[in-house]
Formats: sequence, structure tokens, C-alpha cells
Amino acid sequence: MLARQARLLAKTAAKVESSTGSLGVFGTTTQKNGIATEATFDYHPYKLHHLDEGPATSTTLTRDEGLRLYHQMVTVRRMETAAANLYKEKAIRGFCHLCSGQEAIYSGLVAGMRSQDSVITSYRAHGFTYVMGIPVLGVLAELTGKKSGVVRGKGGSMHMY
Repeated sequence: MLARQARLLAKTAAKVESSTGSLGVFGTTTQKNGIATEATFDYHPYKLHHLDEGPATSTTLTRDEGLRLYHQMVTVRRMETAAANLYKEKAIRGFCHLCSGQEAIYSGLVAGMRSQDSVITSYRAHGFTYVMGIPVLGVLAELTGKKSGVVRGKGGSMHMY
């Protein structure tokens, strides 16, 4: 399924590129066997205040990175759907702050983090907890108050460390 979606992405990119001029949405693309393996995105420079230079105005995304991010986002969405069902069945007690529709925030944030960076989450931490390396069952166990959860079932929806 992912290979089919990658082919569709390559076809869509080719259509957009041919319809919008020489550069299109992508600055450059690298293809192998008709499938895009890398894409470079150019965006507008930032307005700077008391800075000599700002962040880069282009970025490159490889096919493998894109598929990894997509897989993370789909897994977070499915995990949130499962959590919503558990909440409706009253298996999750108290509040359950879902993050459906915000999957790209977690994947993108972690993709841009360096090893020395740290993050403090708010009350929508399920997706972030998964993307940081905790398995889906660990997140769902925490939500349902099980000892196999991230914080031994004591944190619930808001306190996943």
C-alpha cells in the first residue's frame, strides 16, 4: 500500500511540477524506476528581528523519511481511534484528551529535534509519547490504568513521561 501511495505521490508531483512552471512545488526531485526517492522543498524566508541570518529556506525529504513519518502519523491516528473506542466503552476513566488531526505535529516535532533538545508536553501527549519511542500498547495500557503502562497506570491521559 505504501508503494502505491509513493507512486501516486510521484505522479502528483510530476503533474504539479509541469503545471506550475519549471520548479513547481518541488525544487528538485530524484527518481528511481519512476518513483520519487527525494524531494526538495523551497519556502519563503522568514522576517528577521535583530538577526544576521535565519533558518534555511529549503529542505530535502527522502522517500524513506517520508514513509517513516507517514507510518508514524497513521499509527498515531489508529491509536487515537482505539483510545476513543476504549473511552466510549468506559475502559478509560476520567478525561481522555485525544489528538486526532494533530498527528503531523508530533512526527514533525520529533523529526526536527536534536539529541540535546527536550520537550515538555501538555495534556495531549498520547501521540508524542508514541513518536518518542513508547509502544502503542504502553500508551493504551497507561490510559486504561494498567501496571504495564508508561507510568505504571498512575498518569492517565495527562501524565505520560
